[in-house]
Amino acid sequence: MSTPAAAPGPRQTLPIICAAMAGAIPLITVVVWFVLAADGIGAFPASWAPIVVIAVAGGAYACCELAGFRTPALEYSSRSAAEIEAESWRRFTASTFTRFALCEAVFLVSVALAFSVQSFLVVLIGAVIALPLFFLEAWPGERNQRRFAAALEARGIPSYLTGGRLQD
Repeated sequence: MSTPAAAPGPRQTLPIICAAMAGAIPLITVVVWFVLAADGIGAFPASWAPIVVIAVAGGAYACCELAGFRTPALEYSSRSAAEIEAESWRRFTASTFTRFALCEAVFLVSVALAFSVQSFLVVLIGAVIALPLFFLEAWPGERNQRRFAAALEARGIPSYLTGGRLQD
């Protein structure tokens, strides 16, 4: 008999989950187009609606930069490296989902505003701002892993968040 393969860890699954969550933004944009864009993409909306979307994006960016990568540093303990790595990934995953929610809020506000001003362009503006913001702030790539690992390792305990997977 063969032994079953080990379940993939967060290093492999988190990017897949994030890609699926990010894929909802273009999908919802297309769906809203069928509802709001009966005559093409419509006229440019009242100037306040895009300004609100941009202001929400600025707030989301500021929250992600100022608080999104903060976490208490790892404490010294007699735990194994695998346990420390698992805790680091749990914290990083929770932070990633929080940062994603902030980035997605930009898009969700744009959808709500689009219905109030009856203009599909507001949704497009929200999607065009939210997707790059997501890929900058919430995508679990090396940049964001290093930033989060720096906070975890502030007291000198390695987080094992960056680099290869530990061997048991």
